[in-house]
Amino acid sequence: MVPSISPPALGLTADSSNEDILRAAFDFAHSIGYMTFATTAVDGKTPTIRALEVHYLDDSGSLYVGASRGKHFYDEVELHPVVSAMAVNVVAVRVTARLEKVSDKLLYERYWELNQGTKKMYHKDLSNFQLYRFAAGDGEVFHVYEDDAIARVRFSFGGASPRPWSYEIGEACTGCGTCVERCMMDTIHMEHGRAEIQHYGCNECGICFHSCPVHAIRKQEFV
Repeated sequence: MVPSISPPALGLTADSSNEDILRAAFDFAHSIGYMTFATTAVDGKTPTIRALEVHYLDDSGSLYVGASRGKHFYDEVELHPVVSAMAVNVVAVRVTARLEKVSDKLLYERYWELNQGTKKMYHKDLSNFQLYRFAAGDGEVFHVYEDDAIARVRFSFGGASPRPWSYEIGEACTGCGTCVERCMMDTIHMEHGRAEIQHYGCNECGICFHSCPVHAIRKQEFV
């Protein structure tokens, strides 16, 4: 078993504010120094992936990432500016973000101060490098910690909304308790005659959805 980071989920709880989760998630990614980015190739269907450095370049708390204008990453973001990115070190921080081009010269100067090696690589023409800001999106802090327990919290930024939980129990619930018995993580409990999911510890495995005899559990579809 991989050694855990204590406390669970960077110290976040189900009651943590969106701002606290956002700041902890971005600080974690920044401390690692890079994230793995998933994009869509220019053909519009092939998934691509690579690791890129992420930085704080100002006091806004935004994350920034950069790449050469000749890279496939640049072409892909031009066509499909929404990307997924992840930083992992026992804890996983997952982010889906719309990347926004940066033109502020002060931010570029700050970037080159922090990345002397990259500056040397592009020294003949620094304008061939493009910076992007994580402008808007949502994310999650996910942690499998002691005794394989799960901690999961979600956040959003830039005016977006947090991603809905994968499963919710609706009003059609009859309180039969089937989902409570089947739940792998014991995160479904009866409240006032109806079942409720405690999402903080939910693995989102879907066994409750497939076992509910009255189909009272909704599965959120992502589009």
